[in-house]
Amino acid sequence: MKKSIRMSAVSFASMLAAGLALQAEASTTPLPAEQTQGSVAYVSGGVSQGEATRFKAAFEKYPLVVKLFEHAPDGARDLYTAEADVKIVDPKGTVLLDRKADGPFMLVRLPAGDYRVSASLNGHRMAPHAVHVADGGHADTVFVFPAHTG
Repeated sequence: MKKSIRMSAVSFASMLAAGLALQAEASTTPLPAEQTQGSVAYVSGGVSQGEATRFKAAFEKYPLVVKLFEHAPDGARDLYTAEADVKIVDPKGTVLLDRKADGPFMLVRLPAGDYRVSASLNGHRMAPHAVHVADGGHADTVFVFPAHTG
């Protein structure tokens, strides 16, 4: 009995250490470099667990967060997806951003205003979302593609 308790304690300690190491790595490793298209700056990624943690920590620092998921075939949960094409258009119809996402998150710096955000993955186009970015505020929009789209 003592041996199994000791083994459980060692197992728990190992899991705790691994979790702390992941958290430390997530807080010390920067996001990928911001890129620009015209006057819009963005960063995209979040594929690995550590990178996803870093992106989530940065959500509030960006005026707009675009989240990209795909329904799991078992329907139990949504899965991260990458390689979706994201387009942001202003009210005049000017395309401000048209880029492929490197992961499930795209963090975008753009001025306050109203925008239409659309996403497509392997030819499957989602309906555009109307998004309002407030001055000094934060908005997010989520696209969930059908299972087997990616």
